[in-house]
Amino acid sequence: MSDVFLSRSGRRALLGFFGAFLIFLYAPTLVLVMFSLNDSAVAGFPFVGATLRWYSAAVHEPEVRKALLASIEVGLATAFLATGVALGVSYALARRRFPGRSVVSALALLPLVVPTVVMGVSLLVLFRPNGPVIPIPLSLWAVLIGHVVVALPFCILILMPRIASIDRRLEEAAEDLGASWWQTFRLVVLPLIGPAVVSSLLVGFVTSVDEVVIASFLVGDQVTLPVYLYSGLRFAERTMMLVPVASVMIVASFVLVVAADLVRRAGDRRLGAA
Repeated sequence: MSDVFLSRSGRRALLGFFGAFLIFLYAPTLVLVMFSLNDSAVAGFPFVGATLRWYSAAVHEPEVRKALLASIEVGLATAFLATGVALGVSYALARRRFPGRSVVSALALLPLVVPTVVMGVSLLVLFRPNGPVIPIPLSLWAVLIGHVVVALPFCILILMPRIASIDRRLEEAAEDLGASWWQTFRLVVLPLIGPAVVSSLLVGFVTSVDEVVIASFLVGDQVTLPVYLYSGLRFAERTMMLVPVASVMIVASFVLVVAADLVRRAGDRRLGAA
């Protein structure tokens, strides 16, 4: 089996398959960006000519700016809240041994395997304005809570391995010198996991800004940008104005995810050198 892949024909077949996979994965995104520049009232072929008028129309649309501002606000709040909670959970799971540790770990990562539709319905039932459980009105506050739940496991998966990789002797030395737990965490642990914290913030922000299913269940009168895009697709006359918005979201998300990975890798190299 290995001889087949080591041969020239096997390598060509493998590269061909990999190339086809990349085309299948990224062609829709490239086509979407191309259509956003098309000087046509229809999002499709033929390509009439390049123009930025659809971007200008989106920028001057008040509803787009309002939805964008809502997404940024919820995204930033989600990033900091999810990262803050993930720091505590990750430190406890990586450094402490306590009864029910495996249960806590499983519950913290559970949103990764629960369908977002199921989670959205569950949170909708939980947050009913006149409900018996948590009477929270459907608003950006409810969306924020839902997005923190979704982003939390990603932040934990970024932070916990970094905390676990720190030499325990550094913390023990600080404690022997009279440092409290908080001083040890703030002066020893936090500087070493700084890149992971930045990466967690970026991933939490992207997770929130791109999320549409839970937001569509919990949002009130003020919608987020993905919900605005999804609802606007029902109207054909608004499609071309939505295409550049979607294109910018895709490119921005890609840049932020790459930045998060680069920061994480830089932290790995720095920690390895130390």
